[in-house]
Amino acid sequence: MANSEVVVRPGDESDVDAVVGLLRTADDSRVVSAAGLLYSHATRPERARIVELVAELDGAVVACGFAGLNTWTTTEGASWASVTVDPASRRRGIGDGLGDKLLEHLREVGATSATSFFRFTEEAERWALARGWRRLLGGPLIALDPRDVPEPSVPSGFRCVDMSGLQPEVVYDAVVVAALDEPTPVPNDNISLDEFVREWGDPDVDLDASTAVLTEDDRVAAFTFISIVGDRARHGFTGTRPDYRGRGLATAAKRAALRAAAARGVTRVTTSNAEENVAMRAINRRLGFEPIGEHVIFGRDL
Repeated sequence: MANSEVVVRPGDESDVDAVVGLLRTADDSRVVSAAGLLYSHATRPERARIVELVAELDGAVVACGFAGLNTWTTTEGASWASVTVDPASRRRGIGDGLGDKLLEHLREVGATSATSFFRFTEEAERWALARGWRRLLGGPLIALDPRDVPEPSVPSGFRCVDMSGLQPEVVYDAVVVAALDEPTPVPNDNISLDEFVREWGDPDVDLDASTAVLTEDDRVAAFTFISIVGDRARHGFTGTRPDYRGRGLATAAKRAALRAAAARGVTRVTTSNAEENVAMRAINRRLGFEPIGEHVIFGRDL
């Protein structure tokens, strides 16, 4: 095998099961299914200029890479990239080959900077630092058993509802406002309604468990999204409108979503927050989340 040729090519639908396996092996907190990846492939916006590559060794897919422009920000030239290599196939230059091609693609489509989100390991950090990346943000990766979460306590004048009974347009405005306060290397100040509706339709996002907290006049005050695949779940974005913060609404939304996940047979829910997101980290500690690792965002100029 030492002399085997590595073949790098564009990914296609036939690779989806192998790619899901690679992503889960690299980070067992990933909640992603073949259906979710296929949906992403079919609906990704053209303006994002996304490229997907896989590397084959002896006919087996042993690595994958993705890159594209960041369409959620007005920051000119912002982009993202990620590389995942099967542990048994590392130290062969496969990650280097994929990474070089991804960065070349990003430069060709006008990117001037890139970020990469991944689960921290010392090996991954060494690899990234040696190739010109630098750490931008980090935060604990945490988990809990949702079967232990108590019923939500909802303040008077508010109620929890599952997202499946709402139209995405009703939730969109609250998400856009809350996203402006999310600690990120570049601001999330350009989330379009079309892009939000696309994310809403992801089959891995469980709209029956994802929860909104509504006011008496049906305004979305707080929300949380949760993705479920099998008995594993991952919290997506959670937020509260600035004028409703400090009332325990995000906690109520998260408790409702976690209990709904437990009712679907989920036994572990994971999430992560940047160190700078003090308020959300405090909420998660009170809910009973415990650290199991770390997620980081690295960046570099192109």
